[in-house]
Amino acid sequence: MIDTAQAVRSRLDQVGLETAILVAVACLGITALSGRVGTAGFTAAVAVVAALVAVSTAAADRLRALLTRMRRTPLRSRNLPLADFRPPRLPPRLLMEPAGAEWLPVAALLAGVLVWRSGTAHHGVAIALLVVSAGLAVARVTGLAALLARDHRSKLRTRAVAAVSQAVAQLAPDVLLYFSGSVEELYQLRMWFEPVARLGRRPLVVVRSDAAMDELHDAPFPVISSVYNGTIAALPLPAKVLTLFPTHSGNNLSMLRRPETYCVFIGHGDSDKPDSANPYARVYDEVWVAGPLGRRRYADAAIGVRNDAVHEIGRPQFLVPAEAPAKPPLIVYAPTWEGWGDDPHHSSLPHVGEALVDALLATPGVQVRYRPHPLTGRRDPAVRKAHEAIVRRIGRVPAEEPMAVTAAAASALVCDVSSVVSEYLPYDRPYAVPDTRGLGRRGMTRSYPSTSGGFLIGADLAGLDALVAATTGRRDPTKRARRALIADALGDPSTSQERFAAAVARVLGG
Repeated sequence: MIDTAQAVRSRLDQVGLETAILVAVACLGITALSGRVGTAGFTAAVAVVAALVAVSTAAADRLRALLTRMRRTPLRSRNLPLADFRPPRLPPRLLMEPAGAEWLPVAALLAGVLVWRSGTAHHGVAIALLVVSAGLAVARVTGLAALLARDHRSKLRTRAVAAVSQAVAQLAPDVLLYFSGSVEELYQLRMWFEPVARLGRRPLVVVRSDAAMDELHDAPFPVISSVYNGTIAALPLPAKVLTLFPTHSGNNLSMLRRPETYCVFIGHGDSDKPDSANPYARVYDEVWVAGPLGRRRYADAAIGVRNDAVHEIGRPQFLVPAEAPAKPPLIVYAPTWEGWGDDPHHSSLPHVGEALVDALLATPGVQVRYRPHPLTGRRDPAVRKAHEAIVRRIGRVPAEEPMAVTAAAASALVCDVSSVVSEYLPYDRPYAVPDTRGLGRRGMTRSYPSTSGGFLIGADLAGLDALVAATTGRRDPTKRARRALIADALGDPSTSQERFAAAVARVLGG
């Protein structure tokens, strides 16, 4: 029942009705009070004003929603010069973000009733307060309606689309980064900003969510956003454009269908997770993977991705570091989240997370840092509980810190089967993966080849001592296997950016 009530309240708030309902209830109570303290005529006047206040509050909320929608134009931009296009002035903050001001007419109405009750000598003041209440209610709606009419007359939405479209045409982008994910998944897009910026071309980011657009203050090059497929279909693009897709989505179709675009799936990580060989990849002209291991994943999956459509480019966002790891040694625990499926072992958090962190914290001579996946705890209460317990113990790495920054400082890494393995491999330092399924070395290596260069940690934390020993400079029996894995998973990590740039040049013709 509580969850249902919260859901209803949240939905009312989304459509701008929660405040209106509360105001209506308050107005009803004030009307009932006036019937006990005043004459029939006064009560009737209060009832009329109360109805006006309640209706105007609902109308104002709706007008605010329409104004917000009007200003969220079909095509939005950031970091693009829009020539002489200027949107109308922003509405007054008091109208759009009243911050309690919507209760002023209610307060005036209540004050009028209380003043009437205080005696006949103050009845004139009471009537004046009712007039003030009605005036405030009418003024609020009138002001918002006028602003909405102004924006409508200015053809704001049409002019905005034309201005952004013209700016895109003038930019003539040759590389698009196309993203249809949610705000929580923006890390999948951001990891490609630096590699694309280093290409020295004319990039453009295309996102399909207004919320995502609002968050992309850090984009180093132009960004456009539209939730409308037709608007994307009408974008003025050059005769040939390379479009890079970091994630699979049904909304990718809007760009896949454009004849000017050569479509390449670049992913947001190279791992042994099932999504690294997703059948959706058949729709792209090419699939770019990190190394031979990524190529074999598609071949072994037999999902219809041609071998000649797969190209190995390394991981250009993780350049080989020059700096040494932190001192004293730092061990980072970077588990993945619970995933969209029903695999209870997708994340190690509910199985060994707390015990692992406790054991590391009890280890003398090492630092411990926790770096969870951005979506950790989104679906599974057990994962969320373990995550929150670890945060209470040692805190967490800020979500905005790139994995490359975390990895560069780490002397060793404990992570799940995920792209974090390939992101850490260029540093050629010890890592470990929890074997919460109990598969053993042979089973883990066969099912998850990216674990072959690291230590395994059992459900009883067996193997953790060996990782700590390797971290502190004693014996590292995984070094040879790890270096073989680096070559298999990434090729030569030091040439990743060059291979990425060469792949782009091959598609675009120089």
